[in-house]
Amino acid sequence: MKTAEEPTPNLGQTLEWLRKELAEMQIQDQRLLLTLKHLHSVLEELRAESAQWEDARSSGGTSPIRARAGSEGRSCQPISSRQLTHLLQSADSRRSSLP
Repeated sequence: MKTAEEPTPNLGQTLEWLRKELAEMQIQDQRLLLTLKHLHSVLEELRAESAQWEDARSSGGTSPIRARAGSEGRSCQPISSRQLTHLLQSADSRRSSLP
């Protein structure tokens, strides 16, 4: 509810504010998509590594350490929990003020 002291924003100002908010939301969506893609690739690597360990353990031939060595040189480095927290916090830092 507006008080008599608050000026009523005109339609143009309101539309401009909405455009700005939508642009910020699009940027956040892009960041979240990149984060999700990275997390997906990390999970796939962990699944593959886990399968290698299980295969090595069940076959008894290759040691799990040698099975893991093949995944060490991959270009995608695992993300630390600190990095993940930072990425998620930066995605949540969007302001939600009204015009």
